Amino acid sequence: MVLGIPLAKLIPEIFKTVTKPMVNGLKRSVQRSPFWKDRVFIPMAQSYNRASVRVRLWTQGITRNKEQVERSAKMSEEAALELGAEIVANSVTFAIGLMAIVMQQSIAAATEKKKELKESEETERVETGILELRRDVLDLGLTVQELDARLRELNRTILSMKSYNTVSSQSKGGNDR
Repeated sequence: MVLGIPLAKLIPEIFKTVTKPMVNGLKRSVQRSPFWKDRVFIPMAQSYNRASVRVRLWTQGITRNKEQVERSAKMSEEAALELGAEIVANSVTFAIGLMAIVMQQSIAAATEKKKELKESEETERVETGILELRRDVLDLGLTVQELDARLRELNRTILSMKSYNTVSSQSKGGNDR
């Protein structure tokens, strides 16, 4: 049931499987190159092994002098090459994994930035629409006031007409009877 395996556990295993042939190829090429063999891999592996032995002894509370630590940390050239290749392969694996994490974070940040930009554009569009609606409401309010003033003016004009006043007073008088 392949679908039940979490992807987070599957990817490192695939990566290890893919890098294993690279490590073996690195070991073979290092054995042919005296520079890498004698100047890089063996000294690096021996230093790592000495540090590892010192830390192990220190965590166990065992005290040893420098010569005893050197004797404990002594390793064959083949084992040093093996360890050096593993260190390099793990370092490369770590660097690739770190780059993948950085790339994923930068992609996520870019996506988030796009989302924020889109949201800010939408907010700006809505605010612009609200401002336009407010202007329209103010214009309508002014128009209503203008029409109200015209209506009052027309009412005054109608009331000031003589014939309207007499007709109006006769109809009022006729209703009172």
